[in-house]
Amino acid sequence: MSWRYHIAQKRIQKLIDEAPAVEVQRFHEDYLPQFLKNRIMQLAEGRQETPPLFELPKGRAVVVDAVHVYVNLVNYDDYRMEAQRETEASHAKALKFLHLHYSACDRAMEFSPAQRVDFHGGRMHAVIVAQGENGVTEETVSDALAFVRDLRYVAEQANKELAGGDFEARFRIGVDAGRCVAINNGTGHEQEPMFLGSPANHAAKLADGDEPGIYLSNRVRAAIGQAELGSSFESQLQLDEAIYGRLVASRDIREGIELGFDQRPRSLDGVIAEWRSAIQARSVPDPTNPNFVFHYKRPPLAEIKFEDVSPSKSIRMPLASIYADLSGFTDYIDQAIEHGMIASAVKALHVIREEFQNVVHDDFGGRKVRFIGDCIHALHAEGDNRETSSEQTMLEAAKCAGAIRSSFELCKSALQGVNELGLAVGVEYGQTPISKIGIQGDRSVRVASSKATSVSEAMQKSCEHNETRFGPEALKLAPVTLSDLISSNGMAGELQFDDVSTAASAPAVAEVAAPYARAHAPSVVTDTRAHLEKK
Repeated sequence: MSWRYHIAQKRIQKLIDEAPAVEVQRFHEDYLPQFLKNRIMQLAEGRQETPPLFELPKGRAVVVDAVHVYVNLVNYDDYRMEAQRETEASHAKALKFLHLHYSACDRAMEFSPAQRVDFHGGRMHAVIVAQGENGVTEETVSDALAFVRDLRYVAEQANKELAGGDFEARFRIGVDAGRCVAINNGTGHEQEPMFLGSPANHAAKLADGDEPGIYLSNRVRAAIGQAELGSSFESQLQLDEAIYGRLVASRDIREGIELGFDQRPRSLDGVIAEWRSAIQARSVPDPTNPNFVFHYKRPPLAEIKFEDVSPSKSIRMPLASIYADLSGFTDYIDQAIEHGMIASAVKALHVIREEFQNVVHDDFGGRKVRFIGDCIHALHAEGDNRETSSEQTMLEAAKCAGAIRSSFELCKSALQGVNELGLAVGVEYGQTPISKIGIQGDRSVRVASSKATSVSEAMQKSCEHNETRFGPEALKLAPVTLSDLISSNGMAGELQFDDVSTAASAPAVAEVAAPYARAHAPSVVTDTRAHLEKK
């Protein structure tokens, strides 16, 4: 398997030709009336209710005002590492932590208007849709903060009463609000609701940090009557506890919610007891004692079926983690919302993401874990039925990263209005567990979480508009023949498939005995464009 220019070109054109026309709806005026009518039919027929905006067809985009909440577990790495190393035991412990946390989050949502969009490692994205046609108001923000209060309470009680205090969670929470576009990229067992636009992006950035607390954007501050702050006052974006208490109390009064002595809603009193009863009845798995059993998966990883993966059937193996993110996409979507170009923007995104998945899966036999907004997270490994070949894995992962960019350039040539978009790609190598955790059924969550996945994401985020960067382990294990493409700090410029393929076919330099010596090579090309000019 490998990438081919003409095959990719035909594949992209087929995606464009077969992409459905995108119908753009407004949430309250167009989408909600039809959704409520369908819900009545589902209930009448005894079918399971579908959450709002969850199973949108690919030809549908809904413009919606909402509060976006990102919850980040700032102490997640405390569980994933053991004496500064990742071990099978530390990975199992970290997954138990996530298993409990994901389950607690979803149970807290049952008492809230919040809807979970996604879990991604130690982060959760949730939305609270604005009620009525006046956009996000103080009431919407107070609903979001009440959800945060409930989540904290359920997580704390789950740790105390179910986990014996072993999994204390510390949260950094980012909150932004505004207009975004809801779409869905998933099918079947892999539903992927997405909310595109700056509110989701900014909430994620506010949640990115080590200091716990609730951090509000200026848009949220304006909605609750607080003065805006400049970018140099980020630490002051942390929500004042008195304002937090006032807003949550106003929401409880408005909803007629009776509080317990410690100011928690009495409706939450039975959550843990009901949860414990369900565990004892074995109708749900015990989130504090899942039997994580790891096995090695012979490549190709494309054969992984997440519907068959569970804690007792988890995978753990050395592999390459790849993050590829469209840079400039948030501004692109915001402009599309402002200028009525949503349909073409959504169609372009569907084409680009499907082609990225085709490259990962069809061309290289890798496995997509998930799309995170406009970013794809994928895994790749080469090897036999006993072990992963690290050098061959890194060669093919580099080819895959280059092929994603090459296909992206073909997409830009074939689509209208996307020339300003760039692509940032991060790659790292390491032992990584793969499982499915949280509440069983449709609400269970695909997870691949390790130092390698975290570093590959960090490498992607450190890239400029249109670059590829390799993490330290990937850099050490990459074949010597790639040494003139990758600088000593892992930067590889606008790396494309032909660059890697050509370099890989060149004979190795005799003076360089091992990949570890590459950082000391006399001539390192730090930007692929310079390399191409020499060719």
